[in-house]
Amino acid sequence: MYKKITSIFDRYSSNGIALQTLSHYKTYRDTYKFIKKSQWWDSEKILEYQTNKLKELVHHSYNNVPYYKKLFDSIGLKPKDIQSLEDIKKIPFLTKKIIRENIKELKARNYPEHKFELSWTGGSTGFPMHFYCERGTWLAILNAYGKLMLEWIGCSYLDKNVLITGRNKPYRSQLFGRMLVLSSFYMNEEYMTRFIHKIRRLKPKYINSYPSAITILSKFIKKNNLELIPNLEKIICHAETLYEWQRNLVESTFKCKIHQQYGLREQTTLGCTCEHSDYFHIFPENGILELVDKNGNYLSKEGEIGEIVGTGFNTGIFPFIRYKTEDMGIHTNKKCSCGRSYPLIKRIEGRLQDFVISKTGKLVPFTRLHHLVAESSSSVEECQFYQDVEGVIILNIVKSKSYSDYDTKKIESGFDKIFGNKLKIEVKFVDHIPLTDRGKYRFLIQKLPINL
Repeated sequence: MYKKITSIFDRYSSNGIALQTLSHYKTYRDTYKFIKKSQWWDSEKILEYQTNKLKELVHHSYNNVPYYKKLFDSIGLKPKDIQSLEDIKKIPFLTKKIIRENIKELKARNYPEHKFELSWTGGSTGFPMHFYCERGTWLAILNAYGKLMLEWIGCSYLDKNVLITGRNKPYRSQLFGRMLVLSSFYMNEEYMTRFIHKIRRLKPKYINSYPSAITILSKFIKKNNLELIPNLEKIICHAETLYEWQRNLVESTFKCKIHQQYGLREQTTLGCTCEHSDYFHIFPENGILELVDKNGNYLSKEGEIGEIVGTGFNTGIFPFIRYKTEDMGIHTNKKCSCGRSYPLIKRIEGRLQDFVISKTGKLVPFTRLHHLVAESSSSVEECQFYQDVEGVIILNIVKSKSYSDYDTKKIESGFDKIFGNKLKIEVKFVDHIPLTDRGKYRFLIQKLPINL
């Protein structure tokens, strides 16, 4: 998954964030009070709310945003033509390419210039995409949702907690000593003993981390037979795909459950897992979620995989309407026992770039590849897949001291049994696998264009 996904808690971590939230406290308070109540709306009430918000967003965009005025006029569409959620299909998709080419025309003219705050995606599949959000307001709204998400799992911002994210400094204490921020850039043998000592001394109620970072920490704890972290109850993962092998490793190491949070810097889609299931609950108050196939058709069958398309209700300053996120989700028709009538996604499968292409052009989910490595050898310290030719995968491996030629043969044999000549594996050895500029770990570098 994923990635361009951001974290509420990552944004909340700097001391300046608290000041920004205070300066927009009314927005924060009103948003929290609203969603605290609306989370229990029935499906009919949610539909009514989303329909009204969509109409408001469309009218605003047509009247104040040059790009949408030109787009609607070019296809003969008027705001009054959007009367239901079903009518959203009349509006063409918004893509990253369109945004890059029309960034000035997507700015709403009825906002003063000082309200525009430049933001950008991580650029994990190419160049970062720049866009604008409403200064201060977006963060206050995000923090309100963050407060509710934590409440779902019995936690709060005031609990002692650890945040593992991309930072220049190895560690720092924040929020009057209640938060310990660790840098994912320093998840190595030199620093991890120090990190664990600091975590144990803090006795956090929860840890919030990139999946890759908490995985590395888990491996270190297992390898050195270290004791459990006292008082730790929850682990929250964000900003990357959480693979099942990672979940199993982390939960068995820390003896507590992982919860996930999914959000975009573009503010179109926001959700998390709840106290009762691992399904992603997508907040309908924040926007509209569509899950579509390669032809733009809605998915309806259990287990179908498609692209997440989001429309953000809080993006008026720079409207995102039917934005193709390039994140992939698995559809479910099931309901969660928590009682909320929110739309659910069974699992976030990753980005479009989190698939590899076989010689026959078939898409293979990356998760399956990493499982093969994990099952074939326990002597791989780190690994990363790379593809720029159909049917050929390069596997870069950082070897542990126990790694041997036998491990290589087992890995190659495992791939051959599953894929035969449809997917060839080439094993190479490297000394280090670099993180992204945000401190994330990319398990797959996909250079080929991916189409569902």
